[in-house]
Amino acid sequence: MRGFYFREAWRSFAHHRGLAYTAIFSLTASLTLSGVFLLLAHNVEEAMRLMGDRREMVVYLRDGLTESQRGGLIARLTQLYGQVTYVDKNQAWKEFSQQVGDPELLQEVDRNPLPASLRIKLRPELLNYDAMDQAARQVTGFPEVEDVRYGGEWIRRLDELGTGLSRGAIAVGIIVALAIVFVMYNTLRLTVLARRPQVEIMSRLGASDRFIATPFVLEAMLEALFSSLLGLALVFGFQQAFIAQVVRVSFLPWTWALMFLGVAIALAWLAASLSLSRVLRAVGA
Repeated sequence: MRGFYFREAWRSFAHHRGLAYTAIFSLTASLTLSGVFLLLAHNVEEAMRLMGDRREMVVYLRDGLTESQRGGLIARLTQLYGQVTYVDKNQAWKEFSQQVGDPELLQEVDRNPLPASLRIKLRPELLNYDAMDQAARQVTGFPEVEDVRYGGEWIRRLDELGTGLSRGAIAVGIIVALAIVFVMYNTLRLTVLARRPQVEIMSRLGASDRFIATPFVLEAMLEALFSSLLGLALVFGFQQAFIAQVVRVSFLPWTWALMFLGVAIALAWLAASLSLSRVLRAVGA
């Protein structure tokens, strides 16, 4: 029985190649656009994750702290916020000198003006602007602390970029989903109407709507599968073109690619089911 369904689906595809090719072309265009956006979203997400891993809070210490005071502060900060690294005055000056790069600019400085500091690698749940701002206010109140820096404006803009990217992904996903449903709905409707005499004969001979509809549904799902595979191939070519320009762009993870295929096929099934239920009622009437 399954072989019959697939043979009928292929026969319908072969007899109505114009409609099938139009559907595949339209779906491939929509899915390629969606795939390119997913590719960009994935790489931006990777970049943001790497930048998020580098988010840290720098706590500048007051001069004259004893070792026990510093140790107690480190213990509290570790318990509350994350991993703490101590940077003494000499190490801070060494790092500053390396960043400046020109020793002549530092010759006039007769003493090391930089304070000792603590660098806090925050826990994942604190890697957002609101949490970091609240943590900075709390740490500023500690008596051992002179000042706290965490790049608040940069963190805020980074969080806004992530939020905008998520909203954009949802918007593009909805548009592409509607496009897939629209294309498959109308393509299947025209295909069934083109074979209306055969459908009417099968209906009068007692064939159920499910028996009649299954080959058309399989045809829609196969067209969506082929279109999504072609779309992924075009996205891969787009990614390789970026690599050829010495731009680091990684391809979609296999889980994203499988989800991409699955969503396209599921939407094709939904569109085919909606279209066929309406058309078969009209034919039966």
